Amino acid sequence: IISLINQKGGVGKTTSAISIASLLGKDKKVLVIDLDPQGNATSNSGINKRELKMTTKELFLEDKITAEECVVKTGKSYDLIGSNLDTANTEINLISKINREYILKKKLKILTYDYIIIDCSPNLSVMTLNALVCSNLALTPLEAHIYAVEGIESLMQTVELIRDANENLKHKFFITKFDSRIKKFKEIEEQLRDALEDNILTTRIRVDNSIRNAQNDYKTIWEVKDCKSAEDYRSLVEEVTNG
Repeated sequence: IISLINQKGGVGKTTSAISIASLLGKDKKVLVIDLDPQGNATSNSGINKRELKMTTKELFLEDKITAEECVVKTGKSYDLIGSNLDTANTEINLISKINREYILKKKLKILTYDYIIIDCSPNLSVMTLNALVCSNLALTPLEAHIYAVEGIESLMQTVELIRDANENLKHKFFITKFDSRIKKFKEIEEQLRDALEDNILTTRIRVDNSIRNAQNDYKTIWEVKDCKSAEDYRSLVEEVTNG
């Protein structure tokens, strides 16, 4: 189980979740779980989020509804438990739940997927904590930007606290939207690597306009031609699965 987490939006979290899932899904059984009420991972999977009968809201709040009942087929190389704006009030309703940080772990136990990729919302919510409690790996995409380090410390502290409930959780960062033509990008990359040491992956994802075009057409990066970041995501998946 791999969770994509970051407190900042717009860093390529959803793109990374979908790209990783769709590549792994070519020869593995893969499920994507969309924990963001914006439902971008759901839309990018070609699913009309307004027509979903079961979402992550039912997954978390309805004790009698199983994870299997919430799964939809996407027509891509993976299945999905989707999200939409109706899930926005899930968080506040979780407050009264006993052992609320363990709901997702309990629900996912019956599933038989090789990989589950969780696209978390851009905050350290109870739903995000649920994702971390049941994950083997937390992946945090970072831009090589001067403000990229904001929130990293609190994020790492949260992951450390979660290790009391999930001692096997690993946490790695990787750089997205990288433009090697810009000197400042290289300088900040060096700073990030010096600061994060072994916690940052070697692979970096290049900036690529074809990603936006793919999203607009509800396609994965593997379904469009000349997507240079596809090569980067292939390297990322190899690094993650072999690490």
